[in-house]
Amino acid sequence: MISKIANLFIWWNGQTIGTIIYTKFFGVLVGKDEQENSYYTTIDGKKRWVNYKGDCDASSISPVWYSWIHKTTNIIPNSNQNIEIKKNDNLKLKKTNSSKPYHPNNFKNQSLYDDYIPWKP
Repeated sequence: MISKIANLFIWWNGQTIGTIIYTKFFGVLVGKDEQENSYYTTIDGKKRWVNYKGDCDASSISPVWYSWIHKTTNIIPNSNQNIEIKKNDNLKLKKTNSSKPYHPNNFKNQSLYDDYIPWKP
């Protein structure tokens, strides 16, 4: 019950009630990608949008659908063109300065240039 009420106002957990109504009345389903995101357009083709499966994450759009949604191409992608996207589990991200997080007091007396002398009138 609370999730249905939350969908009235919260857009990042999926589509809102406004998007559902707009899609029902004006949307024409164009296709789906491998992550079950649904792509829509209006009848006249002026607007294009995507309804994400699950959380709204723009990085889940495959490159072929990305070019269609941003009107780079008018060719509607099919399932054979979809490029497999690597999962985030496979990424090895390098953490920068994780042992000492940034705080202004930590870097107060460390200058990039040792020869700098501030001007004093």
